[in-house]
Amino acid sequence: MKIMDKLKIKIKIDKNLLVFLLVLLLIGIIVGSIFVKSLSVSDQELIKQHLNNFVDNIEEDKLDYLKTLKSNLLENIGFIFITWILGISVIGLPVVLVMFFSKCFIMGFSVGAILSVFKTKGILFSLIYVFPSQIISILFLLLLTMYAMSFSFKITYVIFRKKTLDFKVVMNKYFKILIIVLIVIIAMSFYDTYLVPKLLKSIILFIK
Repeated sequence: MKIMDKLKIKIKIDKNLLVFLLVLLLIGIIVGSIFVKSLSVSDQELIKQHLNNFVDNIEEDKLDYLKTLKSNLLENIGFIFITWILGISVIGLPVVLVMFFSKCFIMGFSVGAILSVFKTKGILFSLIYVFPSQIISILFLLLLTMYAMSFSFKITYVIFRKKTLDFKVVMNKYFKILIIVLIVIIAMSFYDTYLVPKLLKSIILFIK
């Protein structure tokens, strides 16, 4: 309870940044899903082979869960820390946006690839893949990105307008956002690694 009390934070939503990032999110997903169709035949075959191998490994219980978990945690935690640190700097803002867009693009690409390989049967596959973990993860990454941008804007404003800023208070709030996002993303990484394959296994006969 003490930990939860320390993490309590009044999340302020910057509507302009929120709308901007939601638009960027939608663009990234749409572009990613469409990009699958623009790939060469050989690249599409590689994707098909990869997905079929993934499904076969699930069906035969050949997945290396620990390796997958380590990979997911390393990728997600690395993304979170880099985004958070870049938010402290002024020059890191464009990189933060590119990183967030890339996450949205990958999500759209993954769904597009699933639908391209499994057609209408892939709808159920993609729903299990996306809901709820991917949606929750991308929304919390959006929250982190929004705060990183807001933090960067505040520093820029203070520097150029020569204003004062209670850096300790702002930094404390920014750190709490980091912890909250980390907890959620780590939980979703475990969900993706251990629960999603089990859910997919229950529908393999339907999608194959």
